[in-house]
Amino acid sequence: MQAHQILALIPDALLEELALETEVNKYSKKLQGQLLFKLLIHCIVTHKDNSLRKMESAFESIGFSLLHAGQSKKKIRYNSISERLSTIKSSYFEQLYQSCLTIYSPYFPSNATLRFDSTIVALSRKILKVGYHIKGGDAENLKQLKFTIGFNGLPVAADFYSEQQYTSENVALRETIIKHACEKYNSVRVFDRGITSRKTHDEMVSKKIPFVSRINHNSKREVVIINKLTEDIETDALIIKQDYVIQLFTQYGKAAYPLRCIEAIKKQSGDKIHFVTNIYDLDTLTITQLYKQRWDIEVFFKFIKQELNFSHLINRSSNGIQVMLYATLIAAILLLVYKQTNRLSGFKIMKLKFINELEKSVALMFVEMCGGNTQLASKLLNINSS
Repeated sequence: MQAHQILALIPDALLEELALETEVNKYSKKLQGQLLFKLLIHCIVTHKDNSLRKMESAFESIGFSLLHAGQSKKKIRYNSISERLSTIKSSYFEQLYQSCLTIYSPYFPSNATLRFDSTIVALSRKILKVGYHIKGGDAENLKQLKFTIGFNGLPVAADFYSEQQYTSENVALRETIIKHACEKYNSVRVFDRGITSRKTHDEMVSKKIPFVSRINHNSKREVVIINKLTEDIETDALIIKQDYVIQLFTQYGKAAYPLRCIEAIKKQSGDKIHFVTNIYDLDTLTITQLYKQRWDIEVFFKFIKQELNFSHLINRSSNGIQVMLYATLIAAILLLVYKQTNRLSGFKIMKLKFINELEKSVALMFVEMCGGNTQLASKLLNINSS
């Protein structure tokens, strides 16, 4: 599936329908929601180090004009883009993000796990007005923002946290997991040791939310059902020693519900590792393999930070950050679908291929506008026009 075909799955009719629904253009005539959306996606994908000034330049470029803006001859200043990002209704971009998930999810196989984790973006307190701060050391001069994502091959859940209470993953990660615990994603939730609250584990058991996580090796526990393994299970990285049922402890006493615990040793370091889950009908090895899939979300965070410039906030208002979050996730979805449908590995070369195909589409438009032989041009440019 080629780049222009993937982009074409987001019809202008959808952009216009959502614009009316959210009233995103009520107070703006020049930089309307549909156009700002297209400009953001264009610049996030094509500029590794996107900025407001680059968006200003891109807006006037022939490539953007032909691909997205209908050969518009308007000009826009970078400070106008920044002001619009601060005030535009972020609900427009949130609904576009949800629509894109509906459009593009069929291109991905169903996944047994929904991996959750958070990533932090930190900037100087002098330039970032929203966000929380961490006391002590170098962090004293920084403000931090937390982005918590649920990932199943696509980023299907996303939340942005800036208040001080969300410093703890017991608050942020728990809130996102519970919020997205719906039948739409009937998957096992996988998350790391950031959640240490036994109350959260109990909540997931009581709400029948299947999960796989880890606990610290020195967590206080009591064995309820002894090891059921007759022999060790060996994988490439682990030696699995025990599979038993435990009762964890809170500061006030025992947790409300017991959990299944799988104890293993890392071959390379010899460190112990303890998986916990409320799933009892899967075998020992499968549980550890489900947790192993959690690494995919770490790869995703690296991708959006390194290739989509997510760590650089081109607008530092709370509203602008929300808009950039959804725009970046939509850009990521487009690229992930391109990677999946073309069976590509890695992210850097995949993104370059996507950009190259967009450039070919622009060249073909030039030929068509000039009354040239588009069939020959398509053949020379290796473009599938279907």
